Amino acid sequence: MTEKTSWRVGELAKQTGLSVRTLHYYDQIGLLVPSRNKGNGHRLYTGTDIVRLQQIIALKHLGYSLYDIKEFLQGTDYSPGRVINLHINQLREHIKFQQNLCRRLEIISENLQSQKKVTAEQFIEIIAAVKSAEKYPLSREQENSRKRREEILRSGEKPASWAGMAQSADYAMN
Repeated sequence: MTEKTSWRVGELAKQTGLSVRTLHYYDQIGLLVPSRNKGNGHRLYTGTDIVRLQQIIALKHLGYSLYDIKEFLQGTDYSPGRVINLHINQLREHIKFQQNLCRRLEIISENLQSQKKVTAEQFIEIIAAVKSAEKYPLSREQENSRKRREEILRSGEKPASWAGMAQSADYAMN
């Protein structure tokens, strides 16, 4: 069996759960331009395009804007491994958060089942935790980076690129 080397836009949309419209939009704004177009106008995506699409989706999941993603992917310090590691770290934080919330809910559930007192404060903590979960997917690193970019823009500093802003934010975090 041979490995597939190209995908038409409809195939890729169906396999990834993205819409054809989204893929067309990414092409239109130059974020994900298919490597090859057939003479008949059909977009063909290669394995390299698939890797780039994964990076786009990961960065979107991390809370970056399409503009920032495009700048980042064009940067000289871009590496797929860095994006994968950012995504892994954010997912680990999210899992830790969810496990903590689950433990809190289990304690309340056990107390309710054994007819022990459950305080209003315990329910308030749960409400606050659930509300803060709505703010995900921003990781601490991404949130700090976003704040630093805002500081840079407010201060009038002019980094050469998004990568420069990211480096400044990374520096500020350490």
